Amino acid sequence: MKSLNEIVGENLTFLRKKAGFTQLEFGEKFSYSDKTVSKWENGSVLPSVDVLKQIADFYGVSTDYILSEHNNEKEFKSIIKQTPNFNKKTLIVCLIITIIFTIGMTIYLASIWNMKTSDPNINRYWTVFLWCVPVSALVISFSARRIFKYPRSVLIFRSIFIWTVLASAYVTFLYSGNYWYLFFIGVPLQIVVILIYNLNK
Repeated sequence: MKSLNEIVGENLTFLRKKAGFTQLEFGEKFSYSDKTVSKWENGSVLPSVDVLKQIADFYGVSTDYILSEHNNEKEFKSIIKQTPNFNKKTLIVCLIITIIFTIGMTIYLASIWNMKTSDPNINRYWTVFLWCVPVSALVISFSARRIFKYPRSVLIFRSIFIWTVLASAYVTFLYSGNYWYLFFIGVPLQIVVILIYNLNK
């Protein structure tokens, strides 16, 4: 007969995999390390009652469900309550990005309005939209870390931020010269981002 620790461990493992989370991603949602989650799942440590209640609410199941042994996979099917909140947070991020590009549009139109049409730089004002891309990537990177808790997304969007900043700087300020070697700066920065990601992992 299985012990309570083993039953809870199996249930937590199945629910986590069913939701598509790694141990690291799941642990970050509750401010625990992946090592702690691993101990829960292998049955060496049993989560506290408060934590079990939080996990049950997160998956949309009862605490009894997690504490009970299940004999077939159909009994494991559940609806994750996080989905509506996830969609809401995604809409919030999209709204923020829309605001960023709206500000960019406002700056562009204001610049066109205030400058004379004979100004040779008037055709360069469109580059303000380029800068909206790295700003958006930075916002999404912060959101992925603080809201969605997806470390891999942070790596991706920080990388996008680095390269779009360099591209925007090149197109905006260095377009008249052969300064393509500016992009070499991105190589060590990209390495730093990858190393930080792996250290956190």
